[in-house]
Order: sequence, then C-alpha cells, then structure tokens
Amino acid sequence: MGTKFQPAFSLNYPGAYLIISWGVVAFILSAYARLMNGLIPEDHLYREYLVCGGQVLFQGLIVSQFKISSQRKWIYLSHMMTISLGGAVLLLPVLAFAHWVTLPPFICAIYFMGVAGLMLLEHIQRTRILKLGWTLSLTWTLYRMLILAIILFFK
Repeated sequence: MGTKFQPAFSLNYPGAYLIISWGVVAFILSAYARLMNGLIPEDHLYREYLVCGGQVLFQGLIVSQFKISSQRKWIYLSHMMTISLGGAVLLLPVLAFAHWVTLPPFICAIYFMGVAGLMLLEHIQRTRILKLGWTLSLTWTLYRMLILAIILFFK
C-alpha cells in the first residue's frame, strides 16, 4: 500500500487534551531537568510549565496565521502535543534508572538532545502528512532554541 500512516484525532475537547498533555509533559520535564543540574540552572517550580505552555501559545499564534480551518489548527496543535508526550515518555526510563544509579548530567543531556532530535523528525513528518509546510517545524525549532538560550543565559 502506498499510503502513509497518519494518527487520527477525533478529540471532542481538544483544549482539554492540550491542557492535560501540557501538564503531564511539564511534570516529567521538571523531574528530568534535575538530572542535568550543573549544565542548566536549577529548575524553578514553574519553569517547565511556562516553557511548555509557551510552546503551545507560540505555535498556536503561528498556526492561527495559516489560511486553514479551525479544525486543522486544533489537529496540528494536538499532533504537536502528542509529539511532546512521546518525548516525555522517552525520558521516563532514564528518570527511573536515575533512582538507582547516579547518572552524570552530561549523559542525561545527551539523551535529552537525542529525544529532542527524534521529536523534531516526528514534527517534520506530521506537518508533512498534514500538508502544513516547513514554517511550523522551523518555528517549533526556533522557539526551543530561543528558550534554551534564555535558560543558559540566566544560568
């Protein structure tokens, strides 16, 4: 078969999905950030919640400029948060392992960057499937690089 798999979204409450997934992702990222102490500033209670929420708002602002239906905009944002959830789930094995073994922050950072790279590839794939072009993947990357620069600057 020549068709590509596209995850289906039949969400009745996309806003609720975005809020719940945002909370779960930020919670996991807050825990993971502690594994990278010394490389990045100490995690403040709300930092990851602000970063994740900011990503949704930033990408929401960008996609709102597209001349597509509101439904497609919600579908894109839902896909974006599903990618974030997937990335957060990939961090869980390292978080669990870190309960028994002290992992060097550098190793945790390398693993984190690998997960972020996979997330970018998945984001590119999904925006291609949704026929939304490169802009959203570029702004997704730009936002993350800007936030990283800000976090490192205020170290």
